[in-house]
Amino acid sequence: MKKMTNILNGVKILSTDPDRRIGVYAIRYLGQAGAIVDSLGIKTQKHEPMGFYSKYLSGRIYYDQNDYSDEFRRIIIKNHSNYDVINPIEVSKMLNVIEIEEELKLNLKYLLPHKEQLKLSDNKETIIRHAEKVGVPCPKTRTRVEVEDLADPGKLGLTFPCIIKFRGDSRMTHWRPEERYRIIYQHKDLVREYIQMHAIEEYPVIQEYIDGVGVGFFALYDKDKRLKAQFCHQRIREYPISGGPSSCCKSIYDKELIRHGRTLLESLDWMGLAMVEFKYDKNRNQFYLLEVNPRYWGSLPLAVYSGVNFPVLHIMSILGLPYDPILKYKVGMKMRFIDRDIKAILLGITHKNKWKNNLCSLIDLFNPFIKEGFLTMDDIGFLLKVVQTKI
Repeated sequence: MKKMTNILNGVKILSTDPDRRIGVYAIRYLGQAGAIVDSLGIKTQKHEPMGFYSKYLSGRIYYDQNDYSDEFRRIIIKNHSNYDVINPIEVSKMLNVIEIEEELKLNLKYLLPHKEQLKLSDNKETIIRHAEKVGVPCPKTRTRVEVEDLADPGKLGLTFPCIIKFRGDSRMTHWRPEERYRIIYQHKDLVREYIQMHAIEEYPVIQEYIDGVGVGFFALYDKDKRLKAQFCHQRIREYPISGGPSSCCKSIYDKELIRHGRTLLESLDWMGLAMVEFKYDKNRNQFYLLEVNPRYWGSLPLAVYSGVNFPVLHIMSILGLPYDPILKYKVGMKMRFIDRDIKAILLGITHKNKWKNNLCSLIDLFNPFIKEGFLTMDDIGFLLKVVQTKI
């Protein structure tokens, strides 16, 4: 399937979260394929959701952030018959759509995991427990830790550095990457940071810190739980550089990574899209599971550039349109987010004993063959508006 233009010609889709990059991806790639895409989002006093500026958007539906749950429900119930597909982007919206369908039997057209699997996968505590049961390697993890137990980390088997992460729990709040975790290097910081995070969300997980390269397995399963598309990537740079989303990444193909990713998702009888994130520890020659994102992911454009257009394939699977599984793709493709990557490169330069990496990063900065992941010249109005907003 080399050409995606007009393959969804005339298909009416209601998508969500146009204020998020992953929401913009839905608008862009589905619109490019000929779909009629409407999006529902929040209008603030300062500006509209950035996805509303895209030329690929056909219609805008607004709702009140202060009455989110009831308003979202009302909009879906009122408007669902106008659309061929309902495409919730964030996990909270997915759960809302599933619950509406379970209660009212509206025959909504979507492709999502079952509610139990969705909740399990989006929670770092429960997904680690499940992964351990099915033989997927995981970092040493401690859950449901009481503050008083941190007085002696040795009894918990904790070593430094370690990392504290929010469980997630299908939250309504969207945290920036740097807000989701704390890397702990010494005991005196462990109790303080744990108490602070525990106050925000009870019982964050504590894990050993895996020092390695970030990689990901990405997949689409149809309603019969058959693998319809797969993809792997490796992070080249991250921002924040201590461990954040990719600022630059490349497509890879790794059989062991695919095996672990498929084992996990297929043990959950998965349907729909998912990203399974790992780190590869070179010293132990092992992949370790970090988390599962049961939704669109930030580096999704790299998969599209490499020949796996997950958003379009997802909609085709919902509609029952036939296509051969896409299990091979271009390897060695590179993609970056220029705004993040410049910051990552500049911060990386200050690190000692990494002059070779820094030199490669500087060369990458001027490499015209690295694709840009978010800002695109074919949607010039959107590009100008996003640049204007950042300025």
